[in-house]
Amino acid sequence: MSVFEDVQSFIDENILHSDVFDAADEKKKQKAVKNAENVLYTYYGSTRFIPVSAISYQAIWLLQIDDSVRRADQGVTNVNVMGISISMLQIDRSISPQVLRMLGRRVGRYDLEIEDTNRHRTNPKYGQRL
Repeated sequence: MSVFEDVQSFIDENILHSDVFDAADEKKKQKAVKNAENVLYTYYGSTRFIPVSAISYQAIWLLQIDDSVRRADQGVTNVNVMGISISMLQIDRSISPQVLRMLGRRVGRYDLEIEDTNRHRTNPKYGQRL
């Protein structure tokens, strides 16, 4: 099965609030699934395995995001409509909250050799005082 078919069957069987995906036409569904894949592989890296469930939640998230969220992604911080002010924090909303709970946030780490740190006391060559 293709990724699109896997995502569609996962959504049909497992996700209750999928109205926005169910109401979309076939072309829009395929675009959402492909875009969800691209966003997740860009965020988590191309070597990490992304499960179908994560792609499914991300596709629904992309279809249901509000216009104000799109504006926030473009840098808008405040919107006023008929006297009502909405302030948008500088939070990255490009990844679905369900996906973040499943896969976690992307974190980085420096990979240093033990000799390049202060924790090299086990090696007598580096344990000498200057």
